[in-house]
Amino acid sequence: MNKFSRVSLLLLTVWLVLSCTTYAATIKGKATVNAETVAGVEILAYPAEILTFNTPPSHVSAATAADGLFSLELPEGQYYLLARGENLSAYYGRNPITVPEKGLKNVNLLLTPDNLPGPLENTVLDAGIVGSVSLDGQSVQNAIVTVYPDLSSQLKGLGLGMAAPTDQQGYFELPLSSGTYYLVVRVRQSGQMVGPLKAGDLFGYLPGNPLVLKKGEVAKVHIPLIEVPEKVERHAASMFGNTLVTGRVLDTQGTPVADIQVLLYDDPVMLNRPLYVSRKTGNDGSSQLSFPKGGHYYIAARSELGGTPAPGELYGRYQGTADHSIEIDTGKVLEGIEIVVDEVY
Repeated sequence: MNKFSRVSLLLLTVWLVLSCTTYAATIKGKATVNAETVAGVEILAYPAEILTFNTPPSHVSAATAADGLFSLELPEGQYYLLARGENLSAYYGRNPITVPEKGLKNVNLLLTPDNLPGPLENTVLDAGIVGSVSLDGQSVQNAIVTVYPDLSSQLKGLGLGMAAPTDQQGYFELPLSSGTYYLVVRVRQSGQMVGPLKAGDLFGYLPGNPLVLKKGEVAKVHIPLIEVPEKVERHAASMFGNTLVTGRVLDTQGTPVADIQVLLYDDPVMLNRPLYVSRKTGNDGSSQLSFPKGGHYYIAARSELGGTPAPGELYGRYQGTADHSIEIDTGKVLEGIEIVVDEVY
């Protein structure tokens, strides 16, 4: 073999190694309970493509020390983050998260007790789930418990259905047949039923998810809540990924409109559940909507979420293209998207 052939073979080998190498990004953060760090907690990562947590996680961190700090290396992509410790667990409220090449820092997993007893009340249910909801040991009224059959919706939206709002004792009932279910609790201070949670809202995830309900069984559960921290507002620009659309919402006179949410769809009809929803616009009408992957999408804006736009609601579609669509590459920012809303008649 001559010198040129040896060099070519070496370059080919290097190229093959590099092309087959998966580069890992690092997630760093801490595990806390009531603002106190916790030792002995493992952080679990599941790829966002899975449909159930009844499988081993793809990655597990080393147990946290007394400072509660953790570090976990993951290939770039989308993941669910969960945590488990002694009688403690957590579901990261921003799940699934997008892990970019540069990694993530300051990820705070807020743990809650996972061994709290279910309600003692008798129920007339023949089969289903009865439960109670609490925040720091205090019952929470008007909490909405949503049930999902799997992770296909990423535990967002209306799911299979909802229980009636919890009563003064935080009690709820869900009549259900046998099956596997995920329970999530949300309390929005705005009173809205859907949309991203804001600072001060409450969120809960059943520690035993998924719950397997047998035929004729009545399961009794307790779901502890956490309060969405203030810092969630600072993450609005990257809440759902590093691909970003920014712009303004205006009325027909060109005046900025506050309290409007921008919605991203993958279908031109734009009447089904949106893929992603922005936070409400400010007084200047400005909006920012983050999501994981680039592609061909359709954009609308509305003042109320859920169902077909109703009379009296403010609604509009992006008019920058004939079909109300945008094209954007993953990790890029598309600026200057203006959407005009008008009252629905």
